Amino acid sequence: MAVLLCFMCLPLLFLVFAFLFLADGDLTLMSKRRVKREEIKDKVIWITGASRGIGEVLAKQLASLDAKLILSARNEAELERVKNQLTGKYAPNEVKVLPLDLASGEDSLRDAVNKAESFFPDAGVDYMIHNAAFERPKSTALDVAEEALKATININVLGTISLTQLLVPFMLRRGRGHFVVMSSAAGKVPAPGQAVYSASKFAVNGYFHSLRSEVFLLISKKICYMLLPETVCNVY
Repeated sequence: MAVLLCFMCLPLLFLVFAFLFLADGDLTLMSKRRVKREEIKDKVIWITGASRGIGEVLAKQLASLDAKLILSARNEAELERVKNQLTGKYAPNEVKVLPLDLASGEDSLRDAVNKAESFFPDAGVDYMIHNAAFERPKSTALDVAEEALKATININVLGTISLTQLLVPFMLRRGRGHFVVMSSAAGKVPAPGQAVYSASKFAVNGYFHSLRSEVFLLISKKICYMLLPETVCNVY
């Protein structure tokens, strides 16, 4: 009987280990509710990393919910391609393309924030979706190349934090705003071959947890910070 139970448990153990060491997602996402159109309609949403992958999919879904979109990535041609595929109340004609390199420094990021805040009359950024990330090559903690190390930290951590610091004051003045940060299971459970990427996600998660508590003390209305795979707080 004991031998039979052991064999029955093996598939479950395999799935657990596969999730811990290989997965780049979170099973808790299965329980998240669908976004309602009224929560998104007419809202200004800025997406980084919007030229492909998750960012492109988000742009298409949010455009169909009648959001006002600002699309950012380094490749302007790809952003235009995504823009021209969007449909909705404001798409594609009123979708804004804002080329952006998160590693370009504070002055460049400040210019981008000022442009984003001025794109739509009488409406600033309601949702900032931090989706851009450096696609890390797999390497051990001891073998990661300096170039990959710097790129990962500059884009995933420093650029994301700097952009947030520059945008928060606008949201504070309006008394509302939302940050959605595309994190990873690697930011919760380290895995072999992902040391630097994992470190960058741990850093971003920690920063936004702290920022949420600090801003909550400053204003009575919530500025909400949501991290994926973990939701930190609900939309106000």
